[in-house]
Amino acid sequence: MSPPSAIYSTNFAETLSVAMNDFHEALTKRWREKYVEVVAGGEYSYDYPTVIQRPTSPTALTLWNAHATAARHHLVNGDCQYVQWVEGGQQGSLSAVTCPGNTGVNEPTDVLGTPADGGEMVTVPPQIRCGMGDNLKLIDEWAYGERDNVYFKMPLFDTHDLRALKDAYDDLVKIGGDLGLNQPVKDGKFDGVSEDDLSNQVTVLGDERGQGQDFWAGWTGLAASRAKEGFFASVLPSMTNQSGIAGSLANLYATRAAIIQKARNDTLYWSQWATKACSAEATVKTDLREGWAVVSGIGAAVGVYSSFTGVGAAAGATISLVGFLGEKLLPEVKQQEYTHEIEEIVNTLNSQIDGLGRKLSDMESEYSAKVTELQNGLNGVHSYNLELYDLTKNNAQGDRGGDDKGYEAEIEDILQISKVCYNVGEQYDALAPKVDDTEDADKSLADQDGKATTADTALQQLRDQFSGFLSTSTGRYVLAAQQVEAAAEDYAATDDGRQHAFDRIMGDWEDAGVGDIDVRGNPEDDARATDRGGGKPGKGDGEEYE
Repeated sequence: MSPPSAIYSTNFAETLSVAMNDFHEALTKRWREKYVEVVAGGEYSYDYPTVIQRPTSPTALTLWNAHATAARHHLVNGDCQYVQWVEGGQQGSLSAVTCPGNTGVNEPTDVLGTPADGGEMVTVPPQIRCGMGDNLKLIDEWAYGERDNVYFKMPLFDTHDLRALKDAYDDLVKIGGDLGLNQPVKDGKFDGVSEDDLSNQVTVLGDERGQGQDFWAGWTGLAASRAKEGFFASVLPSMTNQSGIAGSLANLYATRAAIIQKARNDTLYWSQWATKACSAEATVKTDLREGWAVVSGIGAAVGVYSSFTGVGAAAGATISLVGFLGEKLLPEVKQQEYTHEIEEIVNTLNSQIDGLGRKLSDMESEYSAKVTELQNGLNGVHSYNLELYDLTKNNAQGDRGGDDKGYEAEIEDILQISKVCYNVGEQYDALAPKVDDTEDADKSLADQDGKATTADTALQQLRDQFSGFLSTSTGRYVLAAQQVEAAAEDYAATDDGRQHAFDRIMGDWEDAGVGDIDVRGNPEDDARATDRGGGKPGKGDGEEYE
């Protein structure tokens, strides 16, 4: 069977309470039938339960003695109205039933007593006070006690919003796709998307790695020296790693949602199963569940990105997305055969809820391990490979010292790089707000009691760091664009031909609005490195990134 349909309720405790009330009603009815079958039957028997799983109180009310000799005569021979009400399907209210207590004799009669009367001769009067109504009322209380005993063991996940988690998952998958996640690459370009898409614009800048390094170091802050990798060497690993982070976050949001869905589906299914086990005709007021949910092992099913790349690695990250409440985590549902003995029904329900609690605990542990895995992976990666080369450390005018000799570049090529940096910065600026929108799901990153676990808190922190990486990248792309544009202007002033080309292109830019971008923050402020909360500085921290 397919995965269970999503339960999007944000007031699930009420839904579950309604289902358990249905169970209480069905159990009461079935328990009364069982009791009447025994005490009003032809055989003298105590073969009925009074307690199944619930704890009992020493001050609990005791049953009217239906096993006394006179009571037996009433129940077997005296047409007890309560027995008839039970055997007739328990239509209407118990409180509306009255019974005269006839015993089936017309005058006091001596008969051999039941074991409840010591087996001695006793006198049976024509009428007695019938206590069956009291006993049937007590059975309702017993059933409610059994209902409460299991209900308060059930994991509620009451106000968790699966729609908010789905929106967050979808947003993160979309962001990952914009950054090249799981996109095919052909001849160094992302195949299937346009040249103007973010991922392919970044590959254009990546092609600048190692080209014109003297110019970038001499006229801009995009490289610390001519001998070391600079800004353009960082664009592809940063985008690739960011896309892997986006996919990992999406999978972790989906994992939290799967835990919630498993709990909700199974508590509701077993409540409904127990209700229908009591009586096939029992009323179920909640949407019927198809079965209990089978769960794949989170450790094997949920991928988090670990192959963080550095300079020179191929573009594009690949990570298996689990889907939202899809078959990779919740592949199918299974059904349980009904049992009809009330002890077995109640015991099975309790056993399944206890087992569900253990399963959810295991899932929480596996979820936590996956969050930690992503944390540890990120802590080992330098900022250079997550949010670009930090050009704020360098002189924006480069190290040329006013001398243009030895720096050869075409104005058209320089300004094209500036234009692409502006375009990429603007597209990056649209991503961070989408990440921030996932905060709407923060209240649903929580355990069954609505409290954020250590893993939930860590996931939110990872999400915030990711948003920081995107904001930092925005600032650094815009600063790079501005520095390259300024360098082109200074470089053009050294030669009339360059100046003419520069003026012509600037006129075209003005007409097209190139460089006239409005990003959310201040690029110089955003270009500062993201605070990772005291995490490790990362591999390669030091000279190779200066």
